[in-house]
Amino acid sequence: MFNFFERWKADKLTPEKEEGEHVPYPYDVKKIRLNGGLEIAYVDEGDPTLDTLLLVHGMASAIPVWRKNIRDLKRQYRCIALDLPGHGYSSKENFPYTMEFFADVLLAFIKRLGLKSVAVAGHSMGAQLACIAALKEPERISRLILASPSGFEPYRAADKQYLINLSAAAMGMGQAFTQHKQNYLMGFCNNYEEAGELSKRIPIYKKDAAQFGRMMLKCIEAMLLEALVDVMTSISQPCLIILGTDDIVSPYQFVHGETYQKTVRLEASKIKRNKVVVFSPCGHFVQYQRPKLFNKEVTAFLVEH
Repeated sequence: MFNFFERWKADKLTPEKEEGEHVPYPYDVKKIRLNGGLEIAYVDEGDPTLDTLLLVHGMASAIPVWRKNIRDLKRQYRCIALDLPGHGYSSKENFPYTMEFFADVLLAFIKRLGLKSVAVAGHSMGAQLACIAALKEPERISRLILASPSGFEPYRAADKQYLINLSAAAMGMGQAFTQHKQNYLMGFCNNYEEAGELSKRIPIYKKDAAQFGRMMLKCIEAMLLEALVDVMTSISQPCLIILGTDDIVSPYQFVHGETYQKTVRLEASKIKRNKVVVFSPCGHFVQYQRPKLFNKEVTAFLVEH
């Protein structure tokens, strides 16, 4: 999966910051408290009278992963992006970090802001939890844009346990930051410059190492154990699924020898109203690597539906 030189490059990425080091976001950050005191950081750009597009990042990421999309899409939509719990500038505690937990937070956030029926764009884990939220309260979410979604891989029970054990071993050895760097490098097709450009914008701090490791392990477990493969047919919202031809982040292809793109295409066919678009060349961070094309596809999809 990763040769020695690629691991060396990953170790040279420095996403974790020193305590007190401020990582500025490209847009003004607001904060809101949900029931129970959980604080959510978010940005709100564009005319508030326009249709709302809610943007949800993936595991170990944050709001800046959407910066190139908000820049253009805010001209036509009210763009709201949030930091999930345990990420960015939102509350960091020993939360459950299950997909259902994240989905409930997303729905509570929508209600707290007084939003009616929103389109949701999610990346990777963010796409998976967006689907779960859409199944829980379909009246709250009108359309789904799923960028490199997790939860589409039909893992066997033994596969899941193997990957959970592997992740637990890595986190137990204090390798959470290293794993995070490798995921970013793989997500950008081993392009060190692109991976570094985004990772420097994500507020991850050395002092949070223990919490960060626990959060990553729980998220990995949740993505595997709360997969979407058995509930695809129940998704009623129109779905735009955007993939990259060179996405190698999912371990499914290394376990079963079938590319992530082919696997997702097959599973997506179970969704009643789906459209699959593939960007080439492109890796896991489709919205960041091909922002103009991504924004064009999203706009066309939202206009159509």
